[in-house]
Amino acid sequence: MKKGLMLAFASYIAWGFLSLFWKLLGGVNSYEVFSYRILSTLLTMLLYFIITGKTGKLKRELIGLSKSKTERRSMVLASFLISINWLVYIYAIAHGEATAASLGYYINPLFSVVLAVVFLKEKLENFTKISIILASLGVIILTVQGGHLPIISLLLPLSFGTYGFIKKNVSLSSDVAMFVESLVVSPLVLIFIVFFAKHRPSDYTLSQIIFLILSGIITAIPLLLFAEALKRAPLNVVGFVQYLNPTIQLLIAIFIFHEAFEMKNLYGFVAIWLAILVFIIGQVLLIKKPKNMVK
Repeated sequence: MKKGLMLAFASYIAWGFLSLFWKLLGGVNSYEVFSYRILSTLLTMLLYFIITGKTGKLKRELIGLSKSKTERRSMVLASFLISINWLVYIYAIAHGEATAASLGYYINPLFSVVLAVVFLKEKLENFTKISIILASLGVIILTVQGGHLPIISLLLPLSFGTYGFIKKNVSLSSDVAMFVESLVVSPLVLIFIVFFAKHRPSDYTLSQIIFLILSGIITAIPLLLFAEALKRAPLNVVGFVQYLNPTIQLLIAIFIFHEAFEMKNLYGFVAIWLAILVFIIGQVLLIKKPKNMVK
């Protein structure tokens, strides 16, 4: 479990610092960055399976996927949802909305709970109800202060939370799933690059080309670390570490990107942070409850 937690820390810290990498590509059109990210991820994962000698595993799982119509549909939908998430995040970083992106990932775990209640009919503990009310209050405050819905802050949890919910019904391992998700979307991004992109690869600087090539590796590393973490530690334990990601993002947005963060914005964030605090305390109590009952 200790190794699992260390890997979880590593994955969420890596995800938290990803905004620095995407900022390096801020001068490139966001849709083009996203498109090359998909292609780079596809090639990266293919090389990963070849280098690690896991092509047999890839073939077996792809054959299994081809035999299940339900899983194929789930993977296609999941592929487009994660694509929306990636595109919105890249756009947010490039357009000075990293703070809004961090808020979105703070909200994500609570949105996942809402999905479980609505579709799986799971019962809410009182602390979870309080968390959702506080988080909703935070979004309302930010909406009133900004004069409009925080679209980025809502799109990120909506896309990623639904993506995670759909993936619960898919038996593919994380690495194969990432390959499939990139494969599903790759024909569309190729069409975009060839016919609709404003720039050609020759228009980019050498550093931008290098970063676009590396985007697949940058995408794959945190997910593979996270997959290994889940093999060694329970999800409910690993889940507590997830708030490292938006916290790092927020600190980078304020202190490195120098995005405006007025005192009035603090009220909405405080409501979100209180929601998370209540949620974590409640989860800790739930984990300890069976032990107390045994005693």
